[in-house]
Amino acid sequence: MNFQFKIRNGKKNATILCELRFGKNIRIRKSTSFAIPMQSIKYWDSNKQLLKLPNDILNGDHINNRLNELRTKVYSELSSFSQDTTHIDKKLLLEKLNSILTPLEIVEEKLEEPTKPKLVMDYFQWYIDFYSEHISPNTGSVLGKGTLSTYKNALRFLRDYLESNNIKDFKFNDINKAFYYDFIDYGQYQGYSKNYIGSIIQKTKTIIRSAFDEDIHSNSEFRKRYFKKFSEEVNHPYLTEDEILSLYNLKIKNKYLDNIRDIFIIACYTGLRIGDLMGFLKNPKVEEFNGRKHIHIIQNKTKRPVFIPLKQIVLDILGKRKGSFPPFIHQNLINKEIKLLLKKCGVIEPYEVEKTIGGKSVFISEPKYKFIGCHSARRSFCTNAYNSGMPLQDIMVFSGHSSERMVLLYIKASAREKAKKVSDHVFFN
Repeated sequence: MNFQFKIRNGKKNATILCELRFGKNIRIRKSTSFAIPMQSIKYWDSNKQLLKLPNDILNGDHINNRLNELRTKVYSELSSFSQDTTHIDKKLLLEKLNSILTPLEIVEEKLEEPTKPKLVMDYFQWYIDFYSEHISPNTGSVLGKGTLSTYKNALRFLRDYLESNNIKDFKFNDINKAFYYDFIDYGQYQGYSKNYIGSIIQKTKTIIRSAFDEDIHSNSEFRKRYFKKFSEEVNHPYLTEDEILSLYNLKIKNKYLDNIRDIFIIACYTGLRIGDLMGFLKNPKVEEFNGRKHIHIIQNKTKRPVFIPLKQIVLDILGKRKGSFPPFIHQNLINKEIKLLLKKCGVIEPYEVEKTIGGKSVFISEPKYKFIGCHSARRSFCTNAYNSGMPLQDIMVFSGHSSERMVLLYIKASAREKAKKVSDHVFFN
């Protein structure tokens, strides 16, 4: 006896069939009454004959549970037929299979897709909860912790805005040009930066579009030209290789601070996103090929594998640790302590950052070390690699950026540094 599940494609949905075989002559194929959207057919595992996890199918877990139950019941109740395959009553076999499938069909008929909320705030929360466990159609993966954090910030921002304006039962049809500009004015009045408000607009727009695509509303205002995310390039600092070397040579007796220093330097010479670096430190994986050791990770954001060659200074750090990487330390603690360490090794020259806060251009002047945090390490990697002459396409291999435009946002070389890099080009001879 052989029992398995198969997929039959349709125009909109793919039906899950079951097929029962006895020898060469008896084959019975029946519908399980379960169906999945055609765009989700990629989540069907033909080997396991179940849906892959995670997936974007609302009742995917329920379907898998019922298919497993059905498989178990078929083998349990029909095993007696396999003892004598020469005298099988096909009619009786079909009746037994139908009796097993019938309860399944009744349950499936009653199963309804969960009703999605109609109000903006309720749908916003549903979106966060659902796509924290299911694959997002926007990213092709379950939303990571960093992305979820930005959505939660946007939800909190919108909630504060509505409460400040005493708006209740906020509907998608209430979203218009007046709301868009008032929403921005609120953020500026609260003293948020232009980039932060732009990020909130982007996440809110994603929620509106998602609800629109699911026919929860028909308001297409978000598609108009004015309803856009905005941003500005801020001249955040990076650490030069000399400054990183000064940090490396700083004498530190405290083991905890020594770990923080080493983690930060590794970040400066690998260019890993902070989330990827934290994950790597929990489970380090190094591969050796082409005569060099490489960090090997699967990037959280892109889900792509990356191999990053280890610079000698990183190998020296591993050497003093008998080949081990420093232990995981939360990024908030690194952000706090790295400033004090950089102050000790002389990264104290004045630095001026220009950004838009509260709708106004603001110049903030502080000692350079005060602007440095975990994210500065990734900027330092991209900028120092660029200044050394590494082509943008090669930097992207390690940084994981999808376009030159994106990697250029991380390159903080000054106009003088950029000119110095190309001044020896044959064109100027």
